[in-house]
Amino acid sequence: MAIAGNLEVFNFIDIFQILKKDKKDGILVVENEDKKFAVYFKEGNILYIREVVKVFHIYLDVEFEQVLEKDGVSKEDLYRVLVAKLPLLLAVKKGKFSFTPGFIRYPPYIEPIIPIEKIIMYLSRQLTPEEVERKISDLNLIFEKSENWRLIAEKAHLTDVERKILDYIDGERTVKQIMEEAKVKQLTLQRALYGFLATGLITRKKKVKRKIGFNLTKNLLRKIVERIKGL
Repeated sequence: MAIAGNLEVFNFIDIFQILKKDKKDGILVVENEDKKFAVYFKEGNILYIREVVKVFHIYLDVEFEQVLEKDGVSKEDLYRVLVAKLPLLLAVKKGKFSFTPGFIRYPPYIEPIIPIEKIIMYLSRQLTPEEVERKISDLNLIFEKSENWRLIAEKAHLTDVERKILDYIDGERTVKQIMEEAKVKQLTLQRALYGFLATGLITRKKKVKRKIGFNLTKNLLRKIVERIKGL
């Protein structure tokens, strides 16, 4: 299914979170009045970024090797190109985006170099107070670590402060308690939690619904009804 929207509504963290979760292959097109980018995803990770003059140029090639050949880029150059283009892409704050799944075919010997988790955490450190409020507005929220949190944390390349915050997440402490015990600023904590959620490091703990009274089996309920009718 295609994904499309406006960068002023959905930031890159939200977009990357969706593509990571579904391990998408495809092309993300980002465009505004000044620039047009094609971001090539493999299994939910960014593999390559290129700038184009016209958007339709992106869809002229269905083989990734043809794309590299046209751009004069070798397999060994992929990391250098990605590092150079990534800041230019992430600097785009306004514009449209659209993701087309599939379409591009990748050779099996080419794999993503930079984990998307690392990019998501990098972006989370720059979120504004207004942006973090969208997900971390309630200081009484409780989070717990995901089952595979250690693997995700390794890919995310957390800072010392982020690792400290992660240590306090235990499914019991509220956001406010973590802030007080870890002695971190509220915005710093909210940014980290936003990134943790987007990478899949943590999940929001669901409230356990308290049962009122006692449960009645269908058989017992039927007998009670019959007894009442016989009175």
